[in-house]
Amino acid sequence: MDKFSFQCYLCGCTEYIQREGHARDNKNLFPLECKQCRLVQLSTFEHIVDNFYEEAHMHDNMPIDIELLKNKAQEDTDRRFAQFSHEIEGKDILDFGCGTGDFLLKAKSIAKSVTGIEPERRLNQYFKHNNLTVYNSIDDMPEDKTFDVITLFHVLEHIKDPVSMLKRLKNYMKEKKKSLCIIEVPSSTDALLTLYKNKAFSVFTYWSCHLFLFNENTLKKCVEDAGIKTLKIEQFQRYPITNHLYWLAEGKPGGQYIYIYNKELAEAYKNWLTQQKICDTIIGYFYCD
Repeated sequence: MDKFSFQCYLCGCTEYIQREGHARDNKNLFPLECKQCRLVQLSTFEHIVDNFYEEAHMHDNMPIDIELLKNKAQEDTDRRFAQFSHEIEGKDILDFGCGTGDFLLKAKSIAKSVTGIEPERRLNQYFKHNNLTVYNSIDDMPEDKTFDVITLFHVLEHIKDPVSMLKRLKNYMKEKKKSLCIIEVPSSTDALLTLYKNKAFSVFTYWSCHLFLFNENTLKKCVEDAGIKTLKIEQFQRYPITNHLYWLAEGKPGGQYIYIYNKELAEAYKNWLTQQKICDTIIGYFYCD
């Protein structure tokens, strides 16, 4: 008899492989990989109750340190602005799950308009102070608003029913011309999980708030099931070779072996991970025409 009552969210398959490790904040939550489509999902979603994100459960009900959150996200914010600036210039932008709104604040300098959705209500005063239009829920957003570009940066994996949410977001994509949806998610084929099979990383990376881990094919299927077309999907490596070396040597996050850092070596390693499709991140570009 199976240990878990399993049904794949995407394909309905009932056969799974239990991956190494468990959620770092809940030892009773385990990553299960569908044998058919290879979607990885937690063994249960029962802990995601109504208003889970609105009531600060993602931050363990601890006081929010906005500056700390901003500092932790700064490198990704700057990278995304540089990476996607040509897509958002002069456009109406919606960032779904915008966090502290740092991407929106930078995007304001080149976009036609910026809007966010962020369930964490404790950030509302911060948004108001920074003149950002941010709704706590898609239910709060006017139905007649439409956007040229919708972004979801490390958000889709948090949603219990991502296909249904994407269908709702599709209604806010401009129909008269091609509009773009950019989705960035952590990858289920991350080298630390699949190549090195690092046990410490397996316990660290799985999290009760990450209900899914996608690969290129499962991300594509999830979005296309919502009626949104795929333009392209890319592998992207956020963390450098020094981070991988530190995980393998010390079994914890970091990258303190900077004395061996070499730009050419780092780039070659990143390119090799990309070719093998075992980067830590997947970025998908999707459109509605």
